[in-house]
Amino acid sequence: MDCRFHPGREARVRCEKMEYGYCQECLDECRACTDPCNYCKTRPACVIWELCGKEAKKRCREQGA
Repeated sequence: MDCRFHPGREARVRCEKMEYGYCQECLDECRACTDPCNYCKTRPACVIWELCGKEAKKRCREQGA
């Protein structure tokens, strides 16, 4: 599976909700959680959320959602 934002790069993690793959750069920059403001049933077991939850929550607040 390729990265959603960087075609041609191997995905290191996969969002189970959106079914997208993300490369290490996206994970390092916390760009991998693309829908942090809405309900996600897989969030309690999500590697992306564990690593980037604080940043994702911040983006959600900035969007006013």
